[in-house]
Amino acid sequence: MAINNARIYGVEDYIDFIVGDFFQLAPSLKGDIVFLSPPWGGPFYRRVKKFTLDLLEPKDGYAIFQAAQEITPNIIMFLPRNVDLLQVEELCWLSSPPLEFEIEENYVQGNLKGVTVYFGGAAASQCGPS
Repeated sequence: MAINNARIYGVEDYIDFIVGDFFQLAPSLKGDIVFLSPPWGGPFYRRVKKFTLDLLEPKDGYAIFQAAQEITPNIIMFLPRNVDLLQVEELCWLSSPPLEFEIEENYVQGNLKGVTVYFGGAAASQCGPS
């Protein structure tokens, strides 16, 4: 589906699609940006008041983020609408120096569906208070 969508939007020549286990491949990959949309555990996420990063699968959000940092500091994560935003902000401190970050709410027909978090060069604001 990703390849098909890339063709539709005319960007297939700018993307390298690699199929495999992310955690096995990450140490050998280099790229400009990593987009992460890890499984949220199905509809279960809606019943949790605060979705914590340890609920992500197949590994917790910290492990997923650290694996992505082996590729690039420019990371985008798509997360549930009820994700613990304090934990998300903590991710920017896993890098030295801390990464810039920006959180964007994603709405469909006026309903909050998820959040997209931009880290590193993909972000516009500084980590922590200004």
